[in-house]
Amino acid sequence: MYTFGMAQNFQRFCPTSVRLQLQASKFKPTILHKSARMTAAGTHPTSVLADASAQSLEKPLGSGSGGSPQAMQERRRPTQGQLAQAAAFPSPVPLVDIGCNLVDPSFRSDLPAVLQRARDANVRALVVTGTCVRTSTAAAHLCESQQRQEGQGQGRGQGSYPLFFTAGVHPHNAKQCDRSTLEELRRLAAHPRCVAIGECGLDFNRNFSPPDVQERWFEEQVLLAKELRRPLFMHCRDAGERFAEILRRHSPLPAPAVVHCFTGSGRELETFLELGLYIGITGWICDDRPERGGAELASLLDSIPRERLMIETDAPYLVPRSIKPSRARPGRNEPSLLPHVLQAAAAAMGVTPEELGRSTTAVACRVFGLPADALGLQPDNPQPGGGK
Repeated sequence: MYTFGMAQNFQRFCPTSVRLQLQASKFKPTILHKSARMTAAGTHPTSVLADASAQSLEKPLGSGSGGSPQAMQERRRPTQGQLAQAAAFPSPVPLVDIGCNLVDPSFRSDLPAVLQRARDANVRALVVTGTCVRTSTAAAHLCESQQRQEGQGQGRGQGSYPLFFTAGVHPHNAKQCDRSTLEELRRLAAHPRCVAIGECGLDFNRNFSPPDVQERWFEEQVLLAKELRRPLFMHCRDAGERFAEILRRHSPLPAPAVVHCFTGSGRELETFLELGLYIGITGWICDDRPERGGAELASLLDSIPRERLMIETDAPYLVPRSIKPSRARPGRNEPSLLPHVLQAAAAAMGVTPEELGRSTTAVACRVFGLPADALGLQPDNPQPGGGK
């Protein structure tokens, strides 16, 4: 079985100073999970990592004042960037992260470094997830800022990065929708870097928006995607039957539709594949805790046709728990850790990471219409199919 030798990589790539600090420190980073999301009016479902704590986690080594034990302990704590750098390793083939919440506040202080680490890990492009009008607009602006760098002659490796985005309303935020929401999404969908409508769907696990409201605005976004002939980027949790019923009413869809961060049952997977949907797999597969279902998810991967499977981080959530020891695990996920997802998925399917990486990247290019030249791929890779 092909492996990257994560423990050996940690010893090899983690700077000695950081390794010693990790060994000496009792620091246990706060891991951001999707289950930790909370909502606020007009906002993306945010993590428990507030802006202030995000900034404190990015303090450089040796920062702090005074000689108190607390200050000394603070100086020994590696930053999130240092932890991610130590845990990351390059993919053997170019990858695309199809779902990353880069406009989350936890990335505010060090986004250029996050993108550089992604580049170093051979993650060649990112799709930034929009979860309401505000975050979708912010994602568009982020893509524009990278385009400006390209226009100023800052090519790959010098600051610019191929970013694309989705425009939609997450089911948690459905209660904030009105008719103006659809017009805003229509406007955002016309952006040259918008590759899908979403993240939209149903989440009956937490019901931050009433189920009937979720259903109404999910269906509205399905209709919008159908009208515009754009791909769908979808969320489904504990709502498989109603989710499938809504999609059946509007089948066939004119463009691909992706169930992002799939964590459902074998029966749900079978239903989604029968509907022609694509499947996105995250670091959930790296979670070895029995109650989280990572092993069950891994057992289903071989049932997914290779031409329907993609990988993603859903950063800053779902840090791969394959990063060990736990004190070496960043508290914030980021795109540079996507090779951990690739490795776990490849092992579950009994194929090499090279083989699976090539297919997932080709599928992402086809589904979202990503330009092969932006990814450094050969011209004979699959042609754009969904995006602009």
